[in-house]
Amino acid sequence: MKKIQAIRIVDRKDVCDAENILKDNIDQAVFNKRDCIVIRKAGYIVLDYGREINGGVLITTQDADPDAKYRIVFGESVMEAMSTLGKNSSGNHHSIRDMVVPAVFMSTQRFGQTGFRFVKIEAVGGDITLRSAKAVSDSKELKYVGSFECNDELLNEIWRVAAYTVHLNMNDYLWDGTKRDRLVWIGDMHPEVNTIFAVFGNDDCIKNSLEMVKNETPAGSWMNRVPTYSMWWIIIQHELYIHWGDLEYLSRQKDYIESVVDMLTAWIDDDYATDLKLGRFVDWSSRYQACEIDGIKAVACMALSNAEVMLRALGSEAAADKCRVYYDRLCNEAESGIELNNRIAALTVLSGRNMKDAKNKLLSTTENEMSCFMGYYILLALAKLGKHEKAIELIKNYWGAMIRLGATTFWEEFKPEWAKNAARIDELPTVGRIDIHGEYGEHCYRQYRLSLCHGWASGPASFLSERIGGIEILEPSCKKLRIRPNGAGLKWFNISYPTPYGTVKIKYENIRGEEKISVDAPAEIEIM
Repeated sequence: MKKIQAIRIVDRKDVCDAENILKDNIDQAVFNKRDCIVIRKAGYIVLDYGREINGGVLITTQDADPDAKYRIVFGESVMEAMSTLGKNSSGNHHSIRDMVVPAVFMSTQRFGQTGFRFVKIEAVGGDITLRSAKAVSDSKELKYVGSFECNDELLNEIWRVAAYTVHLNMNDYLWDGTKRDRLVWIGDMHPEVNTIFAVFGNDDCIKNSLEMVKNETPAGSWMNRVPTYSMWWIIIQHELYIHWGDLEYLSRQKDYIESVVDMLTAWIDDDYATDLKLGRFVDWSSRYQACEIDGIKAVACMALSNAEVMLRALGSEAAADKCRVYYDRLCNEAESGIELNNRIAALTVLSGRNMKDAKNKLLSTTENEMSCFMGYYILLALAKLGKHEKAIELIKNYWGAMIRLGATTFWEEFKPEWAKNAARIDELPTVGRIDIHGEYGEHCYRQYRLSLCHGWASGPASFLSERIGGIEILEPSCKKLRIRPNGAGLKWFNISYPTPYGTVKIKYENIRGEEKISVDAPAEIEIM
């Protein structure tokens, strides 16, 4: 159990000797009250643990009035920790983050299992003498095998924050969010999976999640009740196979992959008719837009192409041929004439469909058209078009803005206009400053319900490692790699990239326009 000491007191009311709580006191009640704090009835203290944590808080109570209780409120922002249940969408969604519990005389108890950085501890019904309140981390102990470092410190920090965001969501299963959406949404996992491959290598949480969703979704049903989510399951299976080459595992997926292909091609023949609640769903940021159908077709193209590769590897030629027929059919369709948004344009470029209009739309992208999830695909599509410098600019302007607002993990959603007159999430807003967490959000993630640690926002980590590193996997399990680094205006960068055979290391320098590149790879890997 990893314990984390609070680094500062954000706010307090009616607390005696408050600074004692920042001392590294023992987590054990003893027969004296030295180094304790006293929270008077209706008083409180708000603690900052430095960065987002997946876990709870371990409280050692020295003494308490007979009727005293704690109200403990966890927050991903200061103001969420200060919130009231039911106001500004504050709630206990998928994890209990606002609770009232007994203050037990001479006790050490752990409370909470959620995502947080801040904790408000309030005395209800009487005075409480408190010795320590340390955060407890439930995160897996993981080695950061991959790395990215360059001359731009903001990019370095973005890579680290993206990697840490996913780390907090890696449990037995791979979650969407560490506070809310502690669930396996298979259609949201793709950026997280690629971040894991670029940072940690392989991890059991990926297969566990793929298997769990498969086992919970009978053949003939869509995963998570969304058609595109079954397509993303295929795409993730392909990423797993290409990176790690586990043909034995893949062979156990053969029948299910074929069943998804049959269901998908029948859906295409039925002109994508559905009576599901979310219907033709790609992403919340494209919800209810006419071009959403183009997004559906783009994801379908990627899934069919990936399924073909896997089925041929498994010797299922007839099913693979079927994938090719429908892929070609979708790619050769006449353009719909529907105006694409930038996110659907990115998917279209990546899929190979209707490249001209999609390309023009994509190249116009600014940070205002980004989203935490679909922004990853904008970056990938720009790299496909050779626009790596533009992608770097978007990363710094979009994800960098969250860091400037105090983020230590990346959010479920963010719009640059939210930052206007906004207080940092680690501050109490002053006059004229907006509580960004309590004010904004949309769709199903409004105000304090908004997750500030969402794995789908981690795209810059794998993008920087793979696309700036110029890493292209040519054979499953990384047996053959093409490495063509893209300087993207950087003076230098060093990248470590995990493979089944060990770490590939790439060094790049641009000295007065002259590029120097060196690659160090395990002997089992052929570098092109």
